[in-house]
Amino acid sequence: MAAIPFDEEFYLHTYRDVAEAVRSGMFGSGHEHYLRFGANEGRKTVRPAEDLLASPTTDTVFLELTSRCNLRCTYCAVSQPTYHGIDLPLKGFDNFLEQMRARGVRTVVMNGHGESTIIKEWEVYADRLADAGFRLHMTTNLAKRLKPSEIATLSRFERILVSIDTIDPVLLAKLRRGASLDTILANIDAMQEFAAARRRNPEIFISCTVGDLSAPGILDLVEACLGRRIRLFRFGDLAEYTPIEEVTWMRHVSHLPAEALDIVRTRFRTALARIEAEGGSFEIDSTLLSLLDRREDAVAERETRISDKTVHYVDAAPDQTRDCLDPWRIAFVQADASVRPCCFFEEKLGTLMTDSLLDVVEGDAFHTLRRELVTGALRPNCRSCSARGLINRAAFERKLAAYLDGERQRV
Repeated sequence: MAAIPFDEEFYLHTYRDVAEAVRSGMFGSGHEHYLRFGANEGRKTVRPAEDLLASPTTDTVFLELTSRCNLRCTYCAVSQPTYHGIDLPLKGFDNFLEQMRARGVRTVVMNGHGESTIIKEWEVYADRLADAGFRLHMTTNLAKRLKPSEIATLSRFERILVSIDTIDPVLLAKLRRGASLDTILANIDAMQEFAAARRRNPEIFISCTVGDLSAPGILDLVEACLGRRIRLFRFGDLAEYTPIEEVTWMRHVSHLPAEALDIVRTRFRTALARIEAEGGSFEIDSTLLSLLDRREDAVAERETRISDKTVHYVDAAPDQTRDCLDPWRIAFVQADASVRPCCFFEEKLGTLMTDSLLDVVEGDAFHTLRRELVTGALRPNCRSCSARGLINRAAFERKLAAYLDGERQRV
């Protein structure tokens, strides 16, 4: 007879009376209790697979007020000729706010493909979210000179990611068509000054897209930001769209000649060391980190076409999956009111035009995606993801179970 699968950690966590009996020495282990009593009592030995597919809360909502942008970054989807931006209908804002409360949302991230600050009275909606107790994050290009009222609102944010790929003003203007380095830096200075005067401390992150043109200047960018008391950085891998004619076109960093790539690796490591030396921290997309740490035995990198972009990724082994809890934690609400699990995911898994937030995130489409991550049967969007690394499936299940247990206790 085959042995019955038994998860000691699950058993003790689920049955607190057994855990206490083991702690007191009455049983040597949860498995011993099961063999002597638990089997006859009908106790479960492993977590039912379906328990991992539901989500008791939505921790974070990305709220895309608009998919329009005031810049035309050459490497961005917004610059593609087929792209058309729209604004999110805000008539049901109060109702959606209550739906977020009901789901236990803690953080609202006000960004998507577009630039939130170009929406009329965006700061009014942000203030209402802050007044309701939500933690606020935003990614912004800071390309427009912000009014005092907008600076005041931004000072209430917990985290502000400023998109800037280079400190070279000429290259910046070519890559981020419409951007002025002086304007970006003036807005950062104004935010820091206003917040400090009111003893507020929003975290300012620098969000840098790394490509063959921006990578050589990473160290200069880091040094300039450290000089402005910015200690937090995010380095993202570049997804390549169809080249646009007659513009400065940035390609994936892997297109650099071998000698130039070695120089970039050295500068990148120096930049990261400088951040750490100043007490800062950084995040790096897994594929980019793989390239920078490339060894002879490194996992092979892949390149593939997803939708209308080319992405680079590290392929998963049969016993691996993506280390991604986003489909349990996040709802990305696009400007057309459709919902996705993250900003990298291309497919729409529901819409708030006809369903509630609860109905969407607990619907069949989200459950199917969660099952794929648990089993490792990844669809192209997840196989090619550069934002999340790989993890052993058994370890992922343990991590997921711990997260879900914590969220159930929270609500």
